[in-house]
Amino acid sequence: MYNLIVTGDSESWDGEPFILDKKRYLEYTEIDFQNKFSDLSESNIQRIIRMPCIFAYELYCEKDSHFGLIREIQLRKDQIKIYYEIFPIDIFLTMNLMVEKKFDLGIGKLELHRTHWAIKNVDLPRELYRVGIVLPDWAIRSKLSVDITEHEFQVAFSFPGEVRDVVKLITEELEQSIGPNSYFYDNNYRAQLARPSLDLLLQNIYRNRSKLIVVFLCSKYQEKEWCGIEFKAIREIIQEKQHDRIMYVRMDDGKVEGVFKVDGYIDGQTHTPREIAEFIKERIDLLMLN
Repeated sequence: MYNLIVTGDSESWDGEPFILDKKRYLEYTEIDFQNKFSDLSESNIQRIIRMPCIFAYELYCEKDSHFGLIREIQLRKDQIKIYYEIFPIDIFLTMNLMVEKKFDLGIGKLELHRTHWAIKNVDLPRELYRVGIVLPDWAIRSKLSVDITEHEFQVAFSFPGEVRDVVKLITEELEQSIGPNSYFYDNNYRAQLARPSLDLLLQNIYRNRSKLIVVFLCSKYQEKEWCGIEFKAIREIIQEKQHDRIMYVRMDDGKVEGVFKVDGYIDGQTHTPREIAEFIKERIDLLMLN
């Protein structure tokens, strides 16, 4: 998620606090997010200020946008006062590039013609990375601001610990093309996984909030309790014939209950981590087209 604040005042974003009419807060924001963030409670404010922010101008200003964070929010009856910090980046969104990438950034057709504040359900570091814009390390490590109880992933990995070293190399290669927080790899979210009823959370991630699930088949997979918990959700996806959501990578000849000889797979013993990451990216791209 990220904040997008657009102003028609070409003198804005010079460091002075920005004042916005409350009625323009959450314009051009998805209904679910409007319902979630309409109440500017202290807890919601703390979530909002952890999100990266694009500070933009209406198009007639003919000025490039800035990147930064909201530092403080003050409320009055009809207005919101926003204290912020701009972070200089060598290469950021020019006005023309922002217009060109409106769809990818979740920006509506006429949105850059009106002063407003929107919250976007978009992974900003990932989308900017695709156009060659690299955010500061603290922004790229935005796992701190991703709640895995509701976040949607492009891909999730199911594997036993014996093949973790290979899976880690694959995730590192994959992140270069799809960005951080796009994939569910357990070690990225250790703090959030230290909770009761973890089995239900994992099944929800694999069943409902991951477009593609990559399963690393091997003799040890069958033996692992947590792999079995994850595979229960995977079997349900197979039962519903959503076969395009499942990808097998075979690490040895071990049998896994529910996987058959006629099932296709990538041979993890003959392909490099980079090649496997490229195969995964190809499958994600196909799913994104549907």
